Amino acid sequence: MIHLLGTVELSAGGRPLPISSRKTRTLLACLALDLERPQSASSIAHRLWDGDPPPSAASTLYGYLSRLRTALRRANELGAGTDGAPIEIVSRSGTYTLHAGADQVDWQLYYDLVLEARRLADTGDDRRALAVLRRADGAWQGEPLAGLPGLWAQQVRGQLLDRRFAASLTRFEVELRLGHFADLVPDLTELAEQSPWNERVAAHLMTALYGCGRIDEALAVYRRIRRRMYDDLATNPGEALDRLHEGILRRDRISDLVDRPAAPPVTAVPAPATTPPPAAAPAAAVPPTPERRPSTLLPAPELVGRDDELEMLTAAGRGEWPTCSASRPTALPVIALSGQPGCGKSALALAAAHRLLPDFPDGAFMLRLAAHSPARPDRSPEAAATDLLRQFGVPAPEIPLESDELLSRCRELLAQRRALVLFDDAAGPDQIGPLLPTAPTCFVLITSRHRMAELPAVSIVPLDALPPDASAAMFTRLIGPERAADQARLADVTRRCAHLPLALRLAAGRFRSRSSWDLAHLADRLSRGDRLSELRHGPDSLHRTLAMSYHDLSVDHQSAFRRLSLHPGTDFGLLTAAVLIDCPVDRAERLIEDLMGVSLLAEHAVERFSFHELVREYAAVQESREESAAEHAATIRRCVNFLTEMVDRADRLSFPERYRMSLEALLAGTGGSRPQLPDEVLRTVPARDWLATETRSLSDFEKSLRTDGDRRSAAVLIHVMNGRMDSAGLWREALDAHRSAADHWRDAGAAEPELHARLALAHYALRVSRYPDADHAARRALTLAQDTGDRRGTAEALGHLAQLHWRRGEPRQALTLQREALALLRALDAPTAAVAGALVNLGLLQNQLGEPEQALASLNEALSGFHACGDRTTVLRVTANIGALRLDTGDTAAAREALEYVSEHGEGIISEIDLAISRANLAEVLSAAGETGRSLLLIENSLRVFHRLGSLHRQAEAMNVKARILILTGNLESAGEVFAGALGIARSIHAPIEEESARRGLGQLAEHWDRPGGRPSSPSAQTG
Repeated sequence: MIHLLGTVELSAGGRPLPISSRKTRTLLACLALDLERPQSASSIAHRLWDGDPPPSAASTLYGYLSRLRTALRRANELGAGTDGAPIEIVSRSGTYTLHAGADQVDWQLYYDLVLEARRLADTGDDRRALAVLRRADGAWQGEPLAGLPGLWAQQVRGQLLDRRFAASLTRFEVELRLGHFADLVPDLTELAEQSPWNERVAAHLMTALYGCGRIDEALAVYRRIRRRMYDDLATNPGEALDRLHEGILRRDRISDLVDRPAAPPVTAVPAPATTPPPAAAPAAAVPPTPERRPSTLLPAPELVGRDDELEMLTAAGRGEWPTCSASRPTALPVIALSGQPGCGKSALALAAAHRLLPDFPDGAFMLRLAAHSPARPDRSPEAAATDLLRQFGVPAPEIPLESDELLSRCRELLAQRRALVLFDDAAGPDQIGPLLPTAPTCFVLITSRHRMAELPAVSIVPLDALPPDASAAMFTRLIGPERAADQARLADVTRRCAHLPLALRLAAGRFRSRSSWDLAHLADRLSRGDRLSELRHGPDSLHRTLAMSYHDLSVDHQSAFRRLSLHPGTDFGLLTAAVLIDCPVDRAERLIEDLMGVSLLAEHAVERFSFHELVREYAAVQESREESAAEHAATIRRCVNFLTEMVDRADRLSFPERYRMSLEALLAGTGGSRPQLPDEVLRTVPARDWLATETRSLSDFEKSLRTDGDRRSAAVLIHVMNGRMDSAGLWREALDAHRSAADHWRDAGAAEPELHARLALAHYALRVSRYPDADHAARRALTLAQDTGDRRGTAEALGHLAQLHWRRGEPRQALTLQREALALLRALDAPTAAVAGALVNLGLLQNQLGEPEQALASLNEALSGFHACGDRTTVLRVTANIGALRLDTGDTAAAREALEYVSEHGEGIISEIDLAISRANLAEVLSAAGETGRSLLLIENSLRVFHRLGSLHRQAEAMNVKARILILTGNLESAGEVFAGALGIARSIHAPIEEESARRGLGQLAEHWDRPGGRPSSPSAQTG
């Protein structure tokens, strides 16, 4: 699906697939708005660069087209079988055409639905027309081309909004004819403020107000637009608006004032002789008497960003809910809206209640239980029942005094009446449970910070923060569009409010009261240390709201809440939580469940817990206020010790052959002893699985230690988790961590730890193609190793330098260094895995230098070594290397056998990047065999991995392979785009081999294009 209404992006199978580049999003919009119509490259370039394309526009456009095609292929793969026919860009004769179904572009879908609705409305089928218009509204997700800059995007946005405005007017006309007067007033009021001179909008608003009995307000609308038109435009309203005004003054029937489509021609049929004459018209028009139903609801709030939830509640109130009983068709569900403080539970419930009010003949009633009001204690179920009976109109003498009878009467009422009942800010299930019947005929809504999970009959609808677009829309409505024009600053402000409705409302209220402020100033204030102190307005504040929940907790729960906030990661596991709280695991789990029950914590995956960021900030403030510095330090140290020891144990099990220091040596001089893990953990926790789950969280913790100035603890932690950081592909994070660790050990005069940190730094710099950093780190490591007599360290540093020369296109120097490293390892009687690893690198270099027999011998010796170690992971990696060698020597059958084996058995065993490299080689083998379809799929998947992990060298390499496959398919234009992209990457990282491969491919294509009717020679022999 292509989305133009809102953020320009793709989706597949209901999953969003964002496009990061603005130019690529603009390109997608250009093509999708002119669906199935060819567009020239020059017209696209003028749109992308606002009429002033640079000289390099043609080649740059190729790059954007390549990215977009890649994104579309991914969307097609993910949406296969569910999202319709594949979406593709077809290039022909210098033009580009987007092929997609009308229902695969949200704007086209919206436009077609609106046309169908207008056709139905013109024939008088208003109910079906409204249903179609609501479907169209569902396709409209936000401002068209949101976030796209430039004049072209601005012009298109205006055109699409104008069409949306026209469709809205159609919907209002249809709904007025159907008598939905009250429902339309809020939308029409807003639209009238945005379009103060539009007479059709004013007419619709006047009609809606008149239809629901608000006659004075309807007349006021006419006075307001008449005055505005005279003051601003020096004119008066037209004849149609004047006639409507006069009809309201006469109290005409509403049916006479609503515009209706012209009736279709009907053939006259003579009436039978017995037909009585028509009844005489009444002497005078009867003024409307809109039905008024009892209601104690607060005024309807302005709701933004909860459309899906509002529709769901509306459907539930009308009996369209999965738990509605088939045996009791009159029973309605009981729904609890739960969520953290300030997420907008009450606003959503009130909006739904007002929308549903016409559906409940016995009215709508709201009980404000105020569980989190500092001025009122929690109300008992009996007090709530008494209040409800009074609101239903039960006379005071008939309200029972005895508890059981009172609660029974309340349940009886809810099971017999047809009303809507809103219990707002309930304390919990003990307060609400006694009031609820088994099968209520009333629609009961509950708002509470408690999840109400203890009540089986209650369906829970959890609320979280708003999506960013809805958050921005809400803030704009609150402060007015004229002060929200800076979209970048607006996004910054709403992000710093964490998209929490209460925080947005408080920040907006304060902003409105400070007319000299702009959004940049507000964002700056919210970025300072104590964000919570800024989120206040008048007597209200987010800190006060959260404090009410906090002070409801027991002492133990408060302590757990505070200490858990010290974990810096996005989430944490149960073991880490137990260490932070300083209690057994089962006790920690009970405390966490209680905190989740009152919406102060969330569980987004199995036993992975997290705070909302503003709740975490409040908890951290309380921790700093209520815990001493010594207690704070003890909690952090306890967590550091546990994590370091746990990671060390898991690392030794997962990577037993890794060259590393002992934990005792790293901790030497700290004045502390090595921590001990509890027997419970040693006995029950699979260390390797734990490490795999916690890797990202551990990386966050290490970064926090660095930020807080504890560089030594951070350096120790990154050393023991180095193997996992590599296998998990967290190379950029590891690069920063080891750079800090190396600097720390250098400053501390600790040569051996610095040597290991420099080696790791060189390794990760090679991984992400930062060759100058790799050079500096490897040479410093070599100096340290030689100065300290560490021959193993010397061999490792020489190996890194060999890889660096290899990447820079200097294979002879690389081979010399690699042989020296291997000789050292053999002389040291180094672990078999270390020698075998050096042999692999030697074999790859020998192959590149045209020594395939020696290369195969080296790789087979390495394979035997890894077999002897029982290292299945590396056996697969070396098998993949042998397959690549066989490919280079032209033995495609042997290459395919090896690479197919690795592709089939490597999933979940070898690292993601090693598997991707193997599959990229397999793609080249398959393309040579004519299996271009599968080869393209493999190379695309590999490219995604290289891109995500930041391996630019591998990315350039794979792009050259992909381009050669595209040539075989006859898609020469796309091949040129991919070669150009590979060339750009290779230049940026100074990778001469891949740069030359891309140049050769582009040259081959240029020869073809310059030769009429020609075709480039087969690229299969040019492996690059």
